[in-house]
This record gives sequence, C-alpha cells and structure tokens, in this order.
Amino acid sequence: MRHPVLIITGWIICIPAVYYIDQWRKLRKKLKDITDTQTSRIGSLLSSSRSSGRIVEVKGKLVANPEVLKSPFTESDCVFFHAVEQDKVREVYKRKSDDLTNSSRIYYSTNTDKRSDHTFYLEDSTGRILIDPEGAEVDGEVVLKSIEPTFGEENSSKLDSAFQPCGEKIIAVIKNEQILPPGEQAYVIGELFFGSNGPIIGSSPEKDKTFLISLKDEETLVKSGNRELYQAIAFSIVASVAGIALIILGW
Repeated sequence: MRHPVLIITGWIICIPAVYYIDQWRKLRKKLKDITDTQTSRIGSLLSSSRSSGRIVEVKGKLVANPEVLKSPFTESDCVFFHAVEQDKVREVYKRKSDDLTNSSRIYYSTNTDKRSDHTFYLEDSTGRILIDPEGAEVDGEVVLKSIEPTFGEENSSKLDSAFQPCGEKIIAVIKNEQILPPGEQAYVIGELFFGSNGPIIGSSPEKDKTFLISLKDEETLVKSGNRELYQAIAFSIVASVAGIALIILGW
C-alpha cells in the first residue's frame, strides 16, 4: 500500500456508484411495472372479484372527495398538495487546523412539510375509483418554486466567512409547492384494495410495488424514465471506473 490517501479517495468515489446503481434498480422496476401493466377501465375494477394485492393502472379525470382542497402557500384549488418550506443556513465555524480564520458550510433546515392525505377519485367514462395518496410518488403541477434571500445574505461572498463570528445565519427561504388540480387528466398505477366503501388504489403495505400518480401520460413517463435510467447507469460506471483506478494506483 504505497499511497493510502489515493485508496481512501477511491473508496469514497465508489460510494456514489453504489447510490446510482440503486437508483437504476428502482427506476428499472418502476418502468417495468408501467410498461407491463395493462390499462384497466375503472368500471371493470368496480365490478371485479374482491381480490386485493394486484397492481393496476388507470387513467382519467381527477375528482375531489368530497370537497376541493386549498394548497397551503398559493391557496390553489386541488385534490392533493405537497408544500415544503426550508431555511438555507450558513454555519460559520473555526477550523481545527487554523485558529486564525473561520470556515463555513451550507445546509438546509425544513420548517414545513405538508402533504395532504385526503382520498380523491379518478374518473373515466365507465366510473370512478378512490385513490389514497399516502405513500405515493406524486408527479404533479409545480405552482410555487421560490428562493427569497434574507437581507441580501444569499449572494454574499463566501470569503466573508473567514472574518465573520462563528454561528449560524439564515441566508434564504426556499418554498416549493406542487398540486394535483381537479378536472385534470392523470395516470395512476398502484395496488388495488377492497374496503368497506369498495375498491381503492393505494400503496402496498410492503412498499414493494410501484405507486405513482402523475399528470404526465404513460408515453412521456416512459421516455423521461429511460433518460434517467441511462444517466444513472452512466454515472455509476464513471464513478466505479474512477474509484477503482485510484485504488489500483494507490495500491
């Protein structure tokens, strides 16, 4: 072992490769579920035998149950919302190896993370079926995406941290909100259950089945998913080759 620093760096670089391989595996499973599952007419699910546990795919119009919701930040009409507010924080601290100058890091602290858990309907020409959004991956309409600096701090020079007193300061507030608007066409794939009020599509208790609610159509989802799939495998290959090369050089 001639250069232990190179070996350690190589192992560190290999960590993203493991992450991207895991992402590739999850994306591949989701795309396989989407392409392999036939679209069902909602009426056929309403009249089917009471057998839970199978994955189903439906398309139709979003309908509130029973009333339209208001999103927290923009007060948009919706059947589902997910609103997140974060503080962008700069922490100034003393360097262990240098008592004369300070260093800094940026991190994000979540203040608000509100996600509606109300059921809603998906309706086609043959009927309507309940959707329980808990645990779903939701690809909705982004109605708010803002970064608000606090007193110009967000764009201040990082070099200033060397001369600032130690501590934490909020330099920006970030808000994101996405919704599923009533009346919009949506695509849903998830597990079919039968409850006291009839059939409902929701999340698998074991979390081993795809549960996606999207405003995009199936063709668009497959195309964008394939792009992400290729990117994930490309990043994993690059990280793996770079990490292994450094390990070999260091050894």
